[in-house]
Amino acid sequence: MATLFDRSYGASKLSLELLNIESDSISSHIKIILNCGEHQLDFKFPVLRSDLETLTILILNNWDEILRVGVWDSTEPAFSFSLQENNSELVDEKIYQFQFWIDAGEFYSRRCTRSGIGITIYQNREAIEQFALQVKNELN
Repeated sequence: MATLFDRSYGASKLSLELLNIESDSISSHIKIILNCGEHQLDFKFPVLRSDLETLTILILNNWDEILRVGVWDSTEPAFSFSLQENNSELVDEKIYQFQFWIDAGEFYSRRCTRSGIGITIYQNREAIEQFALQVKNELN
């Protein structure tokens, strides 16, 4: 299971988990778990395998481009993510805002509605890239 913990996880218990339940050459059935404190929401749904592969490629190989573009939507649409630099004078290291959400249209049988449920994780680049590597390993 690929997991991305918020940088203040010890206090917030905020994390995103992605589990690849099963895959073939075209599609994957995934489980997304959003953790916040003692609360947990989980969703199971099918996605295109290429969308999961694209998520990892964008994070691992196209960091600057995804920062510039901001939001990436999957094909289905089933999920979206955005990556933004978090400019704070309180923290010495460079921190990023990683937002991941599940499109409500996926559950209402409509195309992209730009509404849904998601999570915002604040973390450094290395941790976000490690999450992308874990997702990539989930596909193998």
